[in-house]
This record gives sequence, structure tokens and C-alpha cells, in this order.
Amino acid sequence: YIQDATDNETSISEQDLIAMFRNTGGNGGGHFDSSSTKQLENKTFDEDRSYFLDLFASAALASDSITVQAADGKAGILTRSNGNKFLVDTNGHEFTQAVEKGLMGATFFYQIASVYLSDDKIGDAVNNTDLESGKNYTAMEHHMDEAFGYVGAPVDFKSNYNGTGTVRYWGKYSNSHDGLIGCNDNLMDAFKTARAAITAKEMEVKEEQIALINAEMEKIIAASAIHYINDAIGQSNDGDRLHVLSEAYYFLKALKYASFEHRKISATQVDSLLNTFGINMWQVNTTDLNQVKSTLSSTYDLDSVKDQL
Repeated sequence: YIQDATDNETSISEQDLIAMFRNTGGNGGGHFDSSSTKQLENKTFDEDRSYFLDLFASAALASDSITVQAADGKAGILTRSNGNKFLVDTNGHEFTQAVEKGLMGATFFYQIASVYLSDDKIGDAVNNTDLESGKNYTAMEHHMDEAFGYVGAPVDFKSNYNGTGTVRYWGKYSNSHDGLIGCNDNLMDAFKTARAAITAKEMEVKEEQIALINAEMEKIIAASAIHYINDAIGQSNDGDRLHVLSEAYYFLKALKYASFEHRKISATQVDSLLNTFGINMWQVNTTDLNQVKSTLSSTYDLDSVKDQL
């Protein structure tokens, strides 16, 4: 919606964005082709719901400058070398990336790592004996399936995937890094083994695989942040640079939502890296980018491929 408004040079409605976030009327206030009772807002990390609402208000305000050239301290439009345009705030953050990558972290990854793979959903006390009414799965099995659903990968996902299933969101980024870090098979094997272990009532195996899933998801996110940092270093075109800096920033922020039990980096450490990165995209420098890149690569054992990502 934000990108369409940018392309068409039309204003953005804060209320329309809120309607999509809350899935008003079951169809996003008329913006969705399908109908559902689900919504994004109540699946988003509690403390960040107000952040997204503020972001929508900021996007609507910035759209008053939908034809204005952006600059440091001034919201408006930036143009990439390929001719594509995007809307940024006063600090150069691209709204489209703040929403897409932001929700991939605060909603999708949060639900995977800190909700559905938590003890509350798949711990030993969760029902794994009786089938859900009218279904062929237990509550624990179903919760494991829901965790997988947030990845955005088809059920036949594997290394160097080129099948017919749609690969979106985290599945898309896993696939893009698979050639360097072999993440597709690692992630899928852990999901399938954990699911089979639940059915077989092998709880120790389940816990081992949950740890592997969380580790692989974090590595995929870190690799994605490093990839866009690499893209940003040396860029001379403001549009190209701030586009990839926005992607890098919100991928980095996604690590805040890692598993409370299994995480390799704390939320405080992520905040420290975000502070090193800096809130003003116009003033991010190569030294700071390399520092963030080095910390991520050493934390997630990516030193051997950090310059190729």
C-alpha cells in the first residue's frame, strides 16, 4: 500500500494502514482480497504494537511530501539507480522496509521463536495425547506446525530449492543464503525431526531440535543483515544506499525477538548494535557498519563468508 502510494504519488491514509494491521472487517478494511478472522496487531510483540501505529502516522505525514526530494532531516522521495522510488522519514528510513522487515521480526520471528516454540506452546505440559476436536493432531503438534507456518516456506523446502511452492519472508531469505551457509536443509531437517519427535513422544529430541531451529533462524537473520550492510558499503547513490541500509537495520532489529531460552544474542546487545548503526541513515558511516558486521559474523560463525553474503 505504501509503495503503491509512492509510485502513484498519492497520499497515504493512516486509518487504512491501521485497518490492515487490525484486519478490520476481516478483509483489512477492504484492502485484502481474502477474508480471515486473524490479524497482525495481536500477533505482534506487545511492546512494539504502539511503535507500528506511530509508524503508520509517520508514513501518512511523510506522504504530504510524496513528490519532494528527501534530504537529511527532511522526509520525502529517494530514487534508486534502477529508477525505483521509495518514501523515507526525516532520518532516511524507508517506510516500506520498516513495515515489511519490521513485521517479519516483531510478528513472524517473534511468533516462531518466542511464542510457538516456547514451553507455553510445546512444553511437556502441553497436551500431546488427545487429538484436537475434529482434527488429526494434538495441541502440541499443531503449535509446532504453526511455528513452521510463520517461516514462509513450502513443505517440500530443501537445499537450493527451486520447486513449485511459494517461498516468502524468512523462507525467501533462507533460500537466498543457502548456497553459502546451507541453511535450508538445516532448518527443514530440524523442523521435521522436532515434529516427528513430538508425535513419537520423544521430548529430549524435540528440545534438541528446537534449539537447532532457533540457532538457524538467528543465523539466517544475521546473514541477511550482513548481506545488506555489504550492499551499503561503498554505495554512492543515496537511493541505493538508504534502501539497503533500511533493510539491514530492520533485519538487525529482528534479532531482538529471538527465543528467550535459546538466543545467542541478548536484546540489550541488539540495542547496542542498533545504536552503533545509528538512527539517522544519512549519517551512517563505514566504520560503524563494519563494526556491526564484525560482531554479527563472529557471534553467528559467519566470519568465513561475511564478505560473500
